[in-house]
Amino acid sequence: MNIEEAVAAATDGATTLLSCLGRPFLAYHITAIMREADVAHVRDMQQQFLERTREALVADGLENSTAARFASVFDSRVRRAWRRLHPAETTSH
Repeated sequence: MNIEEAVAAATDGATTLLSCLGRPFLAYHITAIMREADVAHVRDMQQQFLERTREALVADGLENSTAARFASVFDSRVRRAWRRLHPAETTSH
């Protein structure tokens, strides 16, 4: 898997988020996450992105609990795509 495929896997079907945040914003942040190989740093990046995603969805009119669930599902997709892109960084030694 390459970075473009990982970004596509993470954003596939995320039309609500794409319309709320915009394709360039999502592509920039998810690409940055996918490029990062350091597990600790990528977790921080993902946590910040998760919070921004939730905030944007609330600002777009979703209730906080609904936005949090939606953002969490999206965050899981980003994490899975990152793990597929960086399998060596996620294995135990």
